[in-house]
Amino acid sequence: MKRNWLTLVVAVSLSAGQAITNGQDKVDDKKPAEKEEKEFGKTISEWIALLRNQKEDPKFRRASLIVLEATAKAGTTGLPAVLDCVEKDTDASVRQQAVILLGRLGPEKRGTTLALVDRLQNDADKDVREAAATALGSKMFLGQAPQYLNILIDRLKDKHAGTRVAIVSTMRNMEKGAAPAVPALIDAAKNADEHELVRTGAVHIISRYGSTNPQTLTLFVEIVNKSDNPTALREAAIDGLARTAGDSTEALAALSKSLVEKNLEIRKAAATTLHALGAKAQPAWTAVKTRFDKKNEPDSGIRNNAIRLAGVLGKTNDEAVDHLALAAEKDDSNENRIAAIQELGELGSRAKSAAKVLDAIRKEDGRATIREAAEKALKQIR
Repeated sequence: MKRNWLTLVVAVSLSAGQAITNGQDKVDDKKPAEKEEKEFGKTISEWIALLRNQKEDPKFRRASLIVLEATAKAGTTGLPAVLDCVEKDTDASVRQQAVILLGRLGPEKRGTTLALVDRLQNDADKDVREAAATALGSKMFLGQAPQYLNILIDRLKDKHAGTRVAIVSTMRNMEKGAAPAVPALIDAAKNADEHELVRTGAVHIISRYGSTNPQTLTLFVEIVNKSDNPTALREAAIDGLARTAGDSTEALAALSKSLVEKNLEIRKAAATTLHALGAKAQPAWTAVKTRFDKKNEPDSGIRNNAIRLAGVLGKTNDEAVDHLALAAEKDDSNENRIAAIQELGELGSRAKSAAKVLDAIRKEDGRATIREAAEKALKQIR
């Protein structure tokens, strides 16, 4: 924090209100005020007294918090006053700023974690609760996360959506430490009335640490199949299928359906997941083969995924070889044509039926890189 900026903030804050009477409130520093060095026009003792004085304009108390942090006194001399401010200040904006400050101080300062948990549970103001949930998700506090995970789970029922979003974000930061929250997160993800970001964040966590939960597959399939769900939520569930049980009959049916939808982002997500599944995606071939035709699939990236997947499936699927030959000859993307040619080459003798097409490309194509790719593939096949 730049001192020039701080000086301006404090000056503006203090010039807007009445003069502050010093020495009337209890201070935390025993050193006589007249012997203390002044910081931004006042001693630290005076700034602490200002923070404690509930009669002063809230802007002055906010200025005090800024100064205490800038002078590194918020975690030492001023810590008791900051903790009191978090709990007792009558102005929600001041409590919120103090909560954010505690989050930056970290758990090594005594009382910070307990204060943040208390505000998450008990503060009447939604923005203060949200700030507390966010602060608890910082990397500094994650070592203590097991101590307050149950409280986070309980506060998933907070009436404020922003607080619930912050809680799920904190759980994401906890990584595998959030595994005990999976049952509660499944309930949140199922709830069609829940905020999109809460549901999407919940799916993210479940897909990584809830694979053994018997409800996970059903949840993901239901989310993917419901076309009026938010796109980001469905994308997260598609990714979740790949991470959990993507080769199950239910998952492959959902992915096949998604691959031929009108929604481009859903098609992209499904194509990426099926490509990642490789040979396990064989039951989805009926849907995959429709993506080779530009009239059906205008997105070249999705066609590329279909081509790469066909290269895997072609080891046992003759129809996949035929579609690769067609893509090598006619796809309007040079990248996709080269990809199809490379996949045919990798199939070796399995791609003998494509040799005639590759030979014509080798002799006649106007692009040297494509001619060279075809020549190399032919050598691999023969």
